[in-house]
Amino acid sequence: MTYEDRNNLVAIFNNLIVSGYFVWRIYGMYLEGAFEGPGGLSLWAQTVLWVIPVSIVSVIVLTIIFNIMFAIALRDPNPEMVSDERDRQFGRRSIMTAVAVASAGFILSLVILALGWDVFYALNLILVGFVLADLIGSLVKFISYRRGY
Repeated sequence: MTYEDRNNLVAIFNNLIVSGYFVWRIYGMYLEGAFEGPGGLSLWAQTVLWVIPVSIVSVIVLTIIFNIMFAIALRDPNPEMVSDERDRQFGRRSIMTAVAVASAGFILSLVILALGWDVFYALNLILVGFVLADLIGSLVKFISYRRGY
C-alpha cells in the first residue's frame, strides 16, 4: 500500500466518523427543538464551526498515527513520497469530482429554497454537499490509484 493510498484511507475513515458524529449530533439537537426560534441558525453555525477544526485536526492526527503504525508493521521507516505526473492527474480528477459534487449540493439547496423550504434545510444540504464532495473525491483518488489510471 502506497503512502497516498494510506492517506486516502485515513481521509475516508475520518470523513465517515466525523460526519457520522455530526449528523447524529445535529439530528439530536433538531429533535430537541434547539434550532427553533431566532437563535436557531446561529446555534447551527456555531456547531458547524466547531466541527470543522475537529475534522482537520483529527485527519492530521490519524494520518500521522496510521503512517507510524504502518511503518512499524512493515519495518519501512521511509515511505516513498515522490510525486509524478500521474499523482497530479489523480489529484486533479479528485478535485474536479469534489467540485462537481459540492456544486450540485449548492444548486440543489437553491432549488429547495426556491420551492419554499426552510433555510435550515438548505444550509444542511450545502453542508452535506461538502461532506459528500470530500468523501467522493477521496474515493475517486483511491480508486484511481488502485486501478493505476
